[in-house]
This record gives sequence, structure tokens and C-alpha cells, in this order.
Amino acid sequence: MKQTEQYVRQATRGLWGRARHELKTELEGHIAERCQEFRLSGLSAAEAERQTLRELGAPVQVSRGMLDVYTAPALGKVGVLSALVATAVFSALPQGLAQVQSIYGSFPNIGPTSYLNFGQLKAAIEKAGGKVSGTAKNATFSLPGASTARGFTDSQWPGVSLVQGGKSYYQTDALLYALAVNRTSLRLSGWVNPVLKAGGANIQIETDDWQMINSLYTSTLSSAGLGLVNDFRIPYAVIEPGSLRGQLGFRGEFQKAAVYALVIPKLVSWTGMDAKGKSVGGFLNLLNTTAQAQAGSVQFHVPPDFKDYKLYSNPSEFLKALEPYQQLVTAPVAQWNAQHPAPVLLLKLSGHFGPDAYTIVSPGSVKKQP
Repeated sequence: MKQTEQYVRQATRGLWGRARHELKTELEGHIAERCQEFRLSGLSAAEAERQTLRELGAPVQVSRGMLDVYTAPALGKVGVLSALVATAVFSALPQGLAQVQSIYGSFPNIGPTSYLNFGQLKAAIEKAGGKVSGTAKNATFSLPGASTARGFTDSQWPGVSLVQGGKSYYQTDALLYALAVNRTSLRLSGWVNPVLKAGGANIQIETDDWQMINSLYTSTLSSAGLGLVNDFRIPYAVIEPGSLRGQLGFRGEFQKAAVYALVIPKLVSWTGMDAKGKSVGGFLNLLNTTAQAQAGSVQFHVPPDFKDYKLYSNPSEFLKALEPYQQLVTAPVAQWNAQHPAPVLLLKLSGHFGPDAYTIVSPGSVKKQP
């Protein structure tokens, strides 16, 4: 990684001894971590390195910021480097679009989910000519080219709003569902800092967190009705932060920068309530893992023990193969194995919320990467 070595050398210029060594180590660690994240999203090693350094900005800017660590003692080294990285990522965003910060995590009494900064979301919609009334707890959304959509309250959608660091956030799924029910046209595009086109508004979601991006694209599949078996919808599994530590790659005619998904069934008992308040439960849910491809290959995050699977070529055969596993008492096995492999779909995503959210990648056109 000669580019990284040159970049770090220029970025730490002006520092000496222990100070230079500490900050050099920290910066190299950050670059290595971001490169790995880009590699997991499908970029080559060289592309991952270029993208990481591009995010950081010019070395002279980083150098000036690092010097501030020692000219402004009240700032910690980690805080300064984090601020530098955040500033660099923000400055790399396309201009002309209103950016909305996002967070993803596992929250008490809610579980893994994502939120959007409500104030920035409101500003983005109003910049596009729309209007947001109320607070995050009782919002109403009026977007250009769409009728007014009433949001949810905490009693209707537990955890719909969140206050963190003095800022209000609105749950992403609640927003998407409210707009979709209102028949607002929705389309997602891009990967790092993706753009959500909602009616006539373009909203750029400021994130490079794979979990957040994956959550957004999973919502497009839910809108397409994938997982509907005999009028019963198989729920999508929530992904605990950091739980998908395995990797599974394929080679084939994958389009560079396009987004692909791997839909994996999980055998796990669950209970819940349907829209009418009736108790429901089962032994099966779907895990969706997405990735941005590089030319000719794509690599997915998967559970660390995932190895026995079979790719299917159409949804009906996929869902038929899942029918025996809907309940524990009828499931042939309680864990996928070589004799009973997990039925899996490999999809190319359009980003559109609706029936055309995906097309199936033919199993015969791909090969598993060693």
C-alpha cells in the first residue's frame, strides 16, 4: 500500500518523536479498517485504498488537524482524528443535495434498528419544496408529487422517535412504511451516502455503515412481497450489530457498483403479532445481506457458520422449499446441513420500492469464490 505510506508520511509531517509515532499508528489503523470495509462491500484492494484516501481529503488538511491536537490540549487525539474523518466524509458528498445523518444500533426495548436525524430530514424535505409538520413524536410528511403522509406515534410504533445527544431522530422503517402506505414513489440509489428519492424529494442519507445501508435495501425487498407464503409473510430477521462475521463471495457477470442481495432463511423460533393484533409465530425468518459489486464479483457478509446452501432460480421454488420449515414440529431438521441445505436467492436490486425491486441472478451464471 504505497499510496497509504506516502499519504501517512505527508499527513504526519511537522510532528516528531512519540507524537508522530502515535498519530501515525492511529491513522494507519483507521485506513486499514476502512479499506477492509470497502473490500467487504466488493471493491478490490486498490479501489478500497483509493476510496479511503479520497474520503480523508488532502494530506495537508489532515496534517493541520493533527497539529491541532498539540496546540489545543483540550481535544483528545481520538476526538480530533474522528472529527477530521467526519469532515472529510461529509466534504466528499455530492453538493446540491440535503444530507441527513443516520445511526444504526441495538436499542433498549427496540432491538437493532436505524434512525434518521429528524431536523435534517425536515430540512431536506422542505428544501425540495415539501413540508414536515409536528415533532418526531407526531410528524406529518408532505412531499412534492405525493399526498400528505401521517407518521406514527410511539403508541402506534414503539420507538418511532429517539433523542440522542440532544437531537431528535425518526425511525427509518417507520418513515418508509408511512410513505409507502401513502403510495409515495420511493427509490434508493447508491451505496456510501445513498440517495432516497421520495416523491419529488431527493434525500441523501449520510452513512457508510454497511448495517444501515443493508437495512435500507432490505426495506425494498419487503415492499416487493418477497417471503409471502400462502398469505403468510415470513418476517425479515433483524441483524444484531457485528453479528455477520463470515464472508461468501461469487464470481460471474456482476455489474460494477450495482447492488446485490443474498436472501438466507434462518431457522429460529419467533413469536409476534400480526396487523390485527393476533398472536403469530414460527420457526423461520429471512436474513437479507446486501453488497455492492465490483466488475465480475461480489462478496457478502454472512453468519460465521453458514456453509450449506442451494441457490434457487425463482421465488416460487424458493418459497416451496421453505414451506416445511415454517413450524418447528414440521421442520425436517433444526439446522441446515449438507443433506438439507438452506434454500437461497441471489438477487440484483433496482432500489425501487415495489414489485420490480429485484431480478434473480441465475445460479448457473455464478460460481462460488474459493
